[in-house]
Amino acid sequence: MMNEKALCTARELAIGYGKTPLLSDICLGVQPGQILTLIGPNGAGKSTLLKTLAGQLAPMGGTVLLAGKDLTAYTGTQRAQKLALMAPHSRRMELTTCFDFVSAGRYPYTGRLGILSAEDRQQVHRALELVGAAHLADRDFNRISDGQRQRILLARALCQQPEVILLDEPTSFLDIKGKIELLTILKELAHTGQLAVILSLHELELAEKIADTVVCVSPGGVSGVLTPEQAFQPENIRALYGLTEQQYTALFGTPEPEAEKAPAGKPQFEHYVRSGQKLLRCGYTTGTCAALGAAGAARLLLTGREPETVALRTPKGIVVEVAPIYCHRTDAGAVCAIRKDGGDDVDVTTGLPVIASVVLEPDAPGVRILGGEGVGRVTKPGLDQPVGEAAINHVPRRMIAEALEREAENAAYTGGFAVTISVEGGAETAKRTFNPHIGVEGGLSILGTSGIVEPMSQQAILDTIQLEMNQAALRTKNAPGPRRLVLAPGNYGLDYLASALPQFERFPVVKTSNFIGDTLDMAATAKFEEVLLVGHVGKLCKLAAGVMNTHSHTADGRAEVFCAHAALCGAAHEVCAALMDAATTDACLDILDGAQLRAPVLESILAAIQMHLDRRAGGAFRVGAVLFSNQHGPLGETKTAKELMREWQN
Repeated sequence: MMNEKALCTARELAIGYGKTPLLSDICLGVQPGQILTLIGPNGAGKSTLLKTLAGQLAPMGGTVLLAGKDLTAYTGTQRAQKLALMAPHSRRMELTTCFDFVSAGRYPYTGRLGILSAEDRQQVHRALELVGAAHLADRDFNRISDGQRQRILLARALCQQPEVILLDEPTSFLDIKGKIELLTILKELAHTGQLAVILSLHELELAEKIADTVVCVSPGGVSGVLTPEQAFQPENIRALYGLTEQQYTALFGTPEPEAEKAPAGKPQFEHYVRSGQKLLRCGYTTGTCAALGAAGAARLLLTGREPETVALRTPKGIVVEVAPIYCHRTDAGAVCAIRKDGGDDVDVTTGLPVIASVVLEPDAPGVRILGGEGVGRVTKPGLDQPVGEAAINHVPRRMIAEALEREAENAAYTGGFAVTISVEGGAETAKRTFNPHIGVEGGLSILGTSGIVEPMSQQAILDTIQLEMNQAALRTKNAPGPRRLVLAPGNYGLDYLASALPQFERFPVVKTSNFIGDTLDMAATAKFEEVLLVGHVGKLCKLAAGVMNTHSHTADGRAEVFCAHAALCGAAHEVCAALMDAATTDACLDILDGAQLRAPVLESILAAIQMHLDRRAGGAFRVGAVLFSNQHGPLGETKTAKELMREWQN
């Protein structure tokens, strides 16, 4: 029976994202002054459980009680005054000081205007002092170390003055000293300040030391509330993580014999996504490999020690930590190689060594990024990088620079770096990719917007879209006026929506991936009445040809669409020929600009897109599209999109 003193309680709770619960029959509770620790393998459901306890996900069954009252009975403000969630933070903040970031925790108390009172400011300073970060108050949040960032995240949660705090892997990416300091702060807050704490941890030795009670989470189910002595029995840990006796002994018993140690470079990254009844292991991109290699080589140069492992937090917020294949000094600097790991989504680059050669430049602050052997060179305009540059896209470039800046800060080094990225076997492998066709010659592109490779089947993606559609439908079920929906194919669309059309973010937003036609069908079934599709021209121009699955493996008629509509607008033969030879839609736009045909051609394409959208909607709802380009900015809207945007704005 659950203890009546528990501040946060789960009773017969079922959690998950789809129609079938991920985990069910969860019963747990945490009292004031107590630390409850969740342990178990990645992908088992710990983060999902924490989000459900925090009210970010609706339970699929059972109840969550906060101070004896159903969580759904609280308003958002009331809940925020009692409960705080500290989750990994990856989004960059523009010109935000640590004080400003922490002060966001006071919004449950500031009222609608969000103006800080003297008491609010005092609480912010108090929270910073509690976590040992008062000296960071005026620092740029984007320019502090990961350990300092974890303290700031904790301070923001404490600013809410909660009775319960939930923490999702708070020690990720910290060195051992940072882990111990953060957990010591939590232990003091719980045992002295009577805070109720629920956190997930992967470091079993630390979990055993800090936990008052433990709950084990595995794909097979969730245990009851255990004592640390029960939870950390060898037979329980072996069963929880699926370890053999030899594996357990290697980790927690006698030292592993030298001959049995894992070979250098063996992937250590284990993060999973669920696809139906399967757990699929994620991998990491070539861009992540390049940044990890740069960090390893820089650390060797700055500290004199070869790193056993290197780690970084990807743009997606997931920490990747791996052992280098090798890391050693060279005549000019140091070199570090990381093996590309595609997880369960194996492609032609999986297993290739991505090599970073780093040279210190003490008199030239900043980071110069060059392409070496096996990295392609841009030969056509319109790609992420200009003609002549190494095909290392802007997100991996930023990851590499940030990794080097972090190593410099940790070593108090004020100079710059020159880093050359190479891929062993990249030139030969690139022949089996689309690179030669799009204008990248001589090697591979270093890509990745999230840093993580997530393996998902087509049906799993459609199931995820359907789930988001169901949630969007619930949000608008009782809303006044027409039921409105925003669709975006991917991260580019979401970013453009946030930066250029923030007024429409208040409406439900569903990410379609490449399955635009299927998503429109789902919107009709969900009885939405007005739909606005916001996407990059590289995907949405295909709609002008009636292509409703925009994956390049299904159809890649971008040049053909531009050429056909340019011809309709009177383009000369040489313009049409140049369009057919263009590598990207941005290159097509440059050609049209040179011929002074951009406006009429885009108008023609938008009209064709509107026609095919109307055909797919079949009268079930009004739908329009907004096109943009990362290079050229806003490109225009279809007729119905203009009408919808005007009505939604009003």
